[in-house]
Amino acid sequence: MLTKTQTEIMKIFVSKIGKKFSINEISRDLKKPYALIHRSMQELIKNKFISIDERKLLSLNYKDNISELSHIESLRIKEAVKKDKSISLFIKDCINGIKEDYFTLLIFGSFIDKKKFNDIDLILILDNSDNLETAEKTIKNTASNFSLKIDLHVINKESAYEMFSKREQINILNESLNKHLIVFGAENYYRILSNARR
Repeated sequence: MLTKTQTEIMKIFVSKIGKKFSINEISRDLKKPYALIHRSMQELIKNKFISIDERKLLSLNYKDNISELSHIESLRIKEAVKKDKSISLFIKDCINGIKEDYFTLLIFGSFIDKKKFNDIDLILILDNSDNLETAEKTIKNTASNFSLKIDLHVINKESAYEMFSKREQINILNESLNKHLIVFGAENYYRILSNARR
């Protein structure tokens, strides 16, 4: 079980999956004493939530503890949608409208770090390529009920693997690593990411 401080640390790491941090940076970001962050970090490293490199830089270990990472993602999305009730309702309607057993829905882009945003960038990852158009129509119809401008990218799981496996290539999934909120299917997202980057 993570402490409150460890949970706050993990929120930073899962929000920027591809970034490396120093303990000083985390301490400054959280406005907490270095000693507290250092102590908390030792436990996270020991339990393989965080990896440390030879230069003592820290990064998220997204290959282990997938259930716990998914929990942290769920805390982040709850906090983020508190600021806008219509977004919260839109998300709920999207999740209920998608009639798939396996899918991942995430928000990325300007919504993540701006108080005012022009549109909502969404990525929907589906297992079955046959249902891409149906799912896309469902989300677009749902967005029209809320008068939301969305930029939707619907892809299948194979395309997601391919995008993640090309680390240096600029694509929507690689862009989402450091600016995302996983609305639904966080375990699937982390599993695709870890399998694509073995």
